[in-house]
Amino acid sequence: MVLSDVFISYSRKDAAFVDALNKALMKAGKNVWIDWEDIPYSAKWWDEISQAIEGATTFICVLSPDYLASRTCMEELALAESLGKRIIPALCKKFDAQQNTSNAISKINWVSFCDGAAFDHAFDGLLETVNKDLDWVKFHTRLLVRASEWAAKKNDNSYHLYGKDLEEALALTKNSRQKSPPLNTLQKNYIESSMGGAVMLQRKQLRGFYLAALIYSIAQIFVIYFWNFDSISETGMIKLSWVWLPGLSFALAGFTIGKRSIKKSFIAMAVVMIVFFLFYAVLWDAL
Repeated sequence: MVLSDVFISYSRKDAAFVDALNKALMKAGKNVWIDWEDIPYSAKWWDEISQAIEGATTFICVLSPDYLASRTCMEELALAESLGKRIIPALCKKFDAQQNTSNAISKINWVSFCDGAAFDHAFDGLLETVNKDLDWVKFHTRLLVRASEWAAKKNDNSYHLYGKDLEEALALTKNSRQKSPPLNTLQKNYIESSMGGAVMLQRKQLRGFYLAALIYSIAQIFVIYFWNFDSISETGMIKLSWVWLPGLSFALAGFTIGKRSIKKSFIAMAVVMIVFFLFYAVLWDAL
């Protein structure tokens, strides 16, 4: 999927204005995705357009009577709205308000380019909107792309966010209610699923760690007590408990109270070792 700063949605009849807008955006250092070819509507073409809209940080719709009359333009706008994209309406020709059937552009302030002499001033306002809260909008786009890939792969866990990616997502979405554009349902579900996947991975790793500790402890017990059982005194056996008891207590605690947190397993191991030390230091000689 191609990522871009701006996707321009327009009617072919407004191509002259769009050409000037495109050049101004490129001069400002923006990577623009625009379809200059008058390709007949087809499934393959629409897939390409859909992916381009999904991968764009900002969606600019060039409003005019011809734009609102275009089935393709309105479908592009509807898709951008459904994806929760940042939408910036750029008015190049005035039209009758009754022509507008989109809630998306009804709720958003337009940037008017109707006065040709004021193009530079209007463009400055548009560029300021494009650059507003840019880190959030770029993150929103990256998250949408990854969430869409995850959904396309039938929620395959291997497409989850992990490690630093998940930490960044959680940090950036902590106060996302005040952000624009807001996260859509797919993005929220993706983050929630990634969090669940991270928890499951952690538990799986902990189980492997505990199992290794258990096997090591049992092996130590076998070597110490069964290999040379006749040659070890009772006091020697107690002293050698320091070798295997930490691992065994850690493993057993992990399989019981430490399934979700290794900290609890370490605490349980420490308690066991303190009790064992007190037993050996205070009671053993008296027995």
